[in-house]
Amino acid sequence: MQKTQHLSIGQDRIDILENMPINKAIWKLALPTMAAMLIQVIYNMTDTFYIGKLNDPNMVAGIVITMPIVFILQAFGNVFAVGGASLISRLLGRGEREEAGKVSATAFWTAVLVFIVVGTIGLIFHRPLLFLCGASPNTIGPAASYALIMLAGTPVIGLQHALSGLLRSEGATKEAMIGMISGGLLNIILDPVFIFGLDMGVAGAAIATVIGNIFGFCYYLAFYLRKKSLVSISPKKYSFNPDIFKEILKIGVPASFGMALQSIGATLTNVVAAGFGDNIVAANGVVIRGTNIAFMVTIGLAQGCQPLMGYNYGAKKYNRLVATIKRAITIGTVMDICFAVLFYLLADIWIRVFINDPEVIYYGVRILHALAIALPFMGIQLVLMNMFQSLGKAVESLIISVGRQGLFYIPALFLFSRLWGFNGFRFSHAFGDIATTCLAIILFFRLRGQLAAIKDKPEEEPLQEEPAYSN
Repeated sequence: MQKTQHLSIGQDRIDILENMPINKAIWKLALPTMAAMLIQVIYNMTDTFYIGKLNDPNMVAGIVITMPIVFILQAFGNVFAVGGASLISRLLGRGEREEAGKVSATAFWTAVLVFIVVGTIGLIFHRPLLFLCGASPNTIGPAASYALIMLAGTPVIGLQHALSGLLRSEGATKEAMIGMISGGLLNIILDPVFIFGLDMGVAGAAIATVIGNIFGFCYYLAFYLRKKSLVSISPKKYSFNPDIFKEILKIGVPASFGMALQSIGATLTNVVAAGFGDNIVAANGVVIRGTNIAFMVTIGLAQGCQPLMGYNYGAKKYNRLVATIKRAITIGTVMDICFAVLFYLLADIWIRVFINDPEVIYYGVRILHALAIALPFMGIQLVLMNMFQSLGKAVESLIISVGRQGLFYIPALFLFSRLWGFNGFRFSHAFGDIATTCLAIILFFRLRGQLAAIKDKPEEEPLQEEPAYSN
């Protein structure tokens, strides 16, 4: 009976991916992921919010300076969360459930080893890393207090991120949401307890974050152990097949590289901002954390559609794939236009939510106005980036991942800041996002022309599709 129930749960997810009307399927899969991302943003902002109430810009800047390190941890998680998820979705679409289980187990246990090594290296070299991230003598103390605890929690932080992606790959977006939201809510509850009640400041914020991640990780682990998943992370399923690693890395590395470049970009942003003053570091950090609401909710939409796109590409249902892409882009664009208008009109109020320092507010409003210009383009960019990842298109995925930071934003950051000072600094991010979106559209039209020729012929082989790997 238990086996029958397990198969029934699995079939429900397959029906969503394969048969449910596109609109309903997108919202069914994307709403939980969007909600989870929203909670993640809120609990990330919670640290800044409560520390901001201490009215110490150095403490706020200290947390901001650790952001590149957090991005690096997420980058390693993306190797498995995105690379593994893409392959699992396509294998499930081809009906190869047993092989999908091998991929899931291989991704998980490899991630365990990777995060232990990364966390250890980070703990040993945390001070040099923080100075590279833009720490000054005024901010190194709070930055180190926050970073040490976060690095100690690297294994659970990274694995929680990886497992949420693996769960989404099989359409279990509700379960992925529950784990992230429950951990995030616990973080929000514990923040004031540790920061104010126990008078631990930035260290208390970090402890609350790690505990929240532990809770989310335990929920995901229990989901697999109770055999609720379509696939397995049992060590017995672990495979040393080099082709599995190749396929995971083919998509996971570009996604990870994009996140690593985001970390480098955040580091260089702090360095350039520090040249204008520590208050601008704090202002930019508050703005970035605030606008992350729009960014992460849009990512939630794109990631929620990932199993739908990957599954139907693997199943050769090209009409359904193209319809999903179009509808997701439309939803994302409308949503981000609304965010842009709100951020632009309410910029002053938004900055004051986090800190009441007049100089930080002044510069924060000006930075937020510049970023709002690019927000309407984010829906297109993020949906298309996730689409290429879902389809296993490594080259296109790499180009977009590198483009956002390496090709456009980082060069613009230095060039614009040098030419136009603070005004150049605040508009460089908008330039990078708009240019990357244009690049993503060009790459999509190349693929769209190929898909248009075969989307009404579901019996044909996918264009340029290689076997997932050799058994």
